[in-house]
Amino acid sequence: MISVRTAALALCCVGFPATAAVPADPAIVPLFEAACTKGELSFAAREAAIAADSEWVAQAVSDVNVQSFGAVPVKPVSMNFNYSKPLVVKQWNRSVGGSTVRVVLAQFDPKRRYPNLCAVVVANVQQSAMDYIDLYRPVVEAVGLRGKSVDLAHYFEFSGKLPDGHPVRSDIFTRSSVLGSGKTMHMYLAF
Repeated sequence: MISVRTAALALCCVGFPATAAVPADPAIVPLFEAACTKGELSFAAREAAIAADSEWVAQAVSDVNVQSFGAVPVKPVSMNFNYSKPLVVKQWNRSVGGSTVRVVLAQFDPKRRYPNLCAVVVANVQQSAMDYIDLYRPVVEAVGLRGKSVDLAHYFEFSGKLPDGHPVRSDIFTRSSVLGSGKTMHMYLAF
């Protein structure tokens, strides 16, 4: 078996630079958990959870394209989600490690499969979703979700049902287009 050091040396020798992975910011997933998954899953409860943290600053206008949360790299056989035409979109920002982190709440027609969405969005992320998955997976599994599909290192999707039978889904994507940048990461919970 080849060691990591030997493999890195071999890559350097054929013209590929060996680079150390930049660790993921461990503060992001707990922000997602506090804003989007802890406690009651309702628009009002999520809004109250965000408002309870004084570091979140409300924004007059959202710069997040909510419809783009539905633009995923893995095309399901039958897509059961649609994030177009939100009725309400609210956004808060805060600084974490020198980066602007956004939390977005969107509300849709109550007849939709997922009438609410709560997301954390971070621009200019150099890491892959794989760097966050060990922190992210237990957060969404605590809500009752299980892994559904993946696309290499940048996308993980989870789905399931709440105890009352209501469907819920979540994904983490580190090449999201919700801000128009290819290196944006989003984590969301739709319920």
